[in-house]
Amino acid sequence: MFRIITGLLKGGIVGAGIGYGAFTLGLGRGGSGYIVYALVGFVAGIVCGKPIWRQETIWTPVVKGIAGAGVSCLLYFGAQKLLGTFVAPLPASLGLNDVPVVQVPFVFGAFVGIVYGVLVELDDGGGSSGPSAQKSAA
Repeated sequence: MFRIITGLLKGGIVGAGIGYGAFTLGLGRGGSGYIVYALVGFVAGIVCGKPIWRQETIWTPVVKGIAGAGVSCLLYFGAQKLLGTFVAPLPASLGLNDVPVVQVPFVFGAFVGIVYGVLVELDDGGGSSGPSAQKSAA
């Protein structure tokens, strides 16, 4: 349960932060959305799970980041096809009255970060079966 909550927090913060930066720069719609959400997935793959300094190799978080970029792009593609016209009630002060949720990067970026963050946290959540656990068992 703790891993799920940690994945929710880490992934949500990463996704909303990168999404807010993309929203400020005017990115996150159309083709630039793939770049934004690939970045969300990559950073969530590196940040979520075990810390970088506790990994066995540096390639483990890099591979999780690359996989996160792919998963995030697939989530964005699927959401565009399935939820392309879904409009949620967002504050009028943002000027997003009739904008679909998929085209609001700080909302959909948080969703993408949460989904992949929870997946990575659950993947790293098992017991330690590394060399230190094998030495202690012997």
